[in-house]
Amino acid sequence: MTTPRPNRPLQGIALMLAGVFLLSVMDTLTKVAVTELSTPVLIAARTAVVMVLITPMVVRAGGWPVLRMQRPLGHLLRGALSVCSMLAFFEALRHLPLATTIAICFAAPLLMTVMSVPLLRERVGRARWAAVLLGLCGVFVIVGPEVAAGSFGIGAVLALAAAFFYAAAMTCVRWLSSTESDLSMMVTQNACMGLAGLVGLLFVPPTMPSPTMWGVIAASAAVLLASQRLTFRALRVAPVSAVAPFQYTELVWAGLFGWLFWREWPGPHVWWGASIVVAAGLFSIWHERRRAMGRG
Repeated sequence: MTTPRPNRPLQGIALMLAGVFLLSVMDTLTKVAVTELSTPVLIAARTAVVMVLITPMVVRAGGWPVLRMQRPLGHLLRGALSVCSMLAFFEALRHLPLATTIAICFAAPLLMTVMSVPLLRERVGRARWAAVLLGLCGVFVIVGPEVAAGSFGIGAVLALAAAFFYAAAMTCVRWLSSTESDLSMMVTQNACMGLAGLVGLLFVPPTMPSPTMWGVIAASAAVLLASQRLTFRALRVAPVSAVAPFQYTELVWAGLFGWLFWREWPGPHVWWGASIVVAAGLFSIWHERRRAMGRG
């Protein structure tokens, strides 16, 4: 038996903002880790730590019964989509700079809104469409110089594929939330990630992380777990189209952390694009607040 999906957009927006901030922290820690570790080793090691950290949460929530799945095939589908997104993203990094890859992947919130209409039967109003499209225009401003230089090739196609698979996986979270627990979704997703990492170890020489790197991996795993919990909760309490645009704020945090730790300062076009993205987010907040007050 399914339960009605809640509709608390302001709470969902706050949860998504917090989750995206932690995701940016995790990306920063990952950038540190990849200087020493291969991708399969990093994925396998981080997933192992995540599983250790998530076990007490499962025990406190009631043990194995909380992991009971009513839609096991849905879990497998979401896990496969998450793995495809991760692999496409990492492969895109072989062809494009990190900032460009992330910027192109910001097409995911628009794709999530589009998918929510036929898959979840959500009603998307003109204001939400306008906010998402405005945010997408900001992304185009960011990647404009690369497109003008003729670098929109296989790397961009892979980045868009990563965005598509990510959007589909996150839409599945909203779809599964009416019958599945957050913990069951988190465990199955990380199990699929860990399996992908183990398979990858068959093709690269395994290396043992140093003690310092294990600390980085552990911190990354803890932050990833918290980010997943917040993001899943956001998609549980609010429509996809309401919270998806706020994933764009990752660009702001990425720029700040890049400057603080590596003195990487994005060009003016990045900040112009980021300003448009933030404006879209502020417009969504204003619109949802008016809706909550019964004015729109």
